Amino acid sequence: MSQASVPTDDSTSPLITVDVWTDVVCPWCYIGESRLHDAIEAEGLTDQVRLRARSFELVPTAATDSVKDNVALMVDSGWMPEEKVHEMEAQLQEMAREMGREYVIGRPMANTRGVHRVMQALGEARGPDAATTFFMELQRGYFAGIANPFETEAVIARAVGAGLDEQVARAAHAGQTHDEQVESEVREAASLGARGVPFFLFNGKYTAPGALPTEAFRQALRQIADEAQGERAQA
Repeated sequence: MSQASVPTDDSTSPLITVDVWTDVVCPWCYIGESRLHDAIEAEGLTDQVRLRARSFELVPTAATDSVKDNVALMVDSGWMPEEKVHEMEAQLQEMAREMGREYVIGRPMANTRGVHRVMQALGEARGPDAATTFFMELQRGYFAGIANPFETEAVIARAVGAGLDEQVARAAHAGQTHDEQVESEVREAASLGARGVPFFLFNGKYTAPGALPTEAFRQALRQIADEAQGERAQA
């Protein structure tokens, strides 16, 4: 975990704010969020940590007008041979199951920018907590095989259910609005040193790349909570 010089708002009630740059189709983001969730619970900080989802595209060049199987997309993109993809997916599935999470191998995959724009619109209209809940529920449903982020009507319905006006949701999903907000968050991640996702920023000061082991998250949360409590005591 490294330190970054980013201003933070100490007036918020949670002891720790965790910004996580993530993509809805990113398997390591799903694993990382699961481990962080378990670490928060293990440290007894459930009511003291605020998670905020931030936009980052795992495959920004993915097609916007067609959907592929995730394994086929990775193979066609030249990331790794098909055998290695299946091996990695099996390992990720086992990791998820060890944490009590579902993980379906063979998922739809395409460009995710529309989802990010809807999340940004929801954050603007209803606040970051509503946007984060929308995004994390969609991501969990995706890996459990019960939600498809590439079904436009399903995404719009979820956003409306979270409190976003339907026309605002449709405009964002179609790319008529909120594209610059997505770009801004991607640039911010790069400025902090992110080369991929997940990428975590704790209390606007400490960065951690990747899906850290649960114990590493626990240690980081413990140290940051102690520091935050000390700062509040001196205020």
